[in-house]
Amino acid sequence: MKVLITTLFFFISITSFSQSNYYTTDGKNRITEAELNKMLTDQVAKMSAIMGKQLYGSLTINDTETKKDSIISRVTFAISDTKPENKVNSGPMSDYKNKEFPKFDLNTLVEKKFNSEQLKGRPTMINFWFTRCAPCIDEMPVLNKIKEKYKDDFNFIAITYNKKKDVEEFLKKHQFDFKHLIGAKDFTNQLGIKSYPMNLFLDKNGILKYVKGGIPYESIEGEELKIGDGNEIIEIIEKLK
Repeated sequence: MKVLITTLFFFISITSFSQSNYYTTDGKNRITEAELNKMLTDQVAKMSAIMGKQLYGSLTINDTETKKDSIISRVTFAISDTKPENKVNSGPMSDYKNKEFPKFDLNTLVEKKFNSEQLKGRPTMINFWFTRCAPCIDEMPVLNKIKEKYKDDFNFIAITYNKKKDVEEFLKKHQFDFKHLIGAKDFTNQLGIKSYPMNLFLDKNGILKYVKGGIPYESIEGEELKIGDGNEIIEIIEKLK
């Protein structure tokens, strides 16, 4: 009997203190690993059909919250036309989080220099993109609306490795209302940015507080995959403004 009681107590202890692993894409939903992989597979298949070519997907774990009975990792999807080295990546820019964002001095479209010191005094959203990035293009109308609403409280900066001519040609066809900094290949390489779009959020002192991938796509039964409404970005802006 003593052995039985000891064994039963041990089992109850393990059960009581075990933690389940979940994932979330919006901070509210709770997804198992199997469900997460299916979501990624479905998004890759739909985007591949839209683009007419094989695309590849990966997951980025941006942050992890440990609760009494669960471990919840916030993830974003990245979809590109090159096969990733790793299907699951740790959060991008992890070495820079909660530190002053690396200084930069980049060219604008009117060939003037823009220095990172000019951002201080107001919080800043920085969007990293390039002209052939389909998810970057898809989220631009949403980003334009966000910028229009918060332009008095925030700096909105777009940084690309593309050159002046390519960006100017792109903007003739696509509206993107952020301040554009171009030819930033060395800077993006320095930061180690490999998936696009990438959205960063600095506080008014230039400290990197949040790192997000692109705005998530939404899948509604019977309808095509479409870009979300950007609520996760709005929540961050409201916290920082």
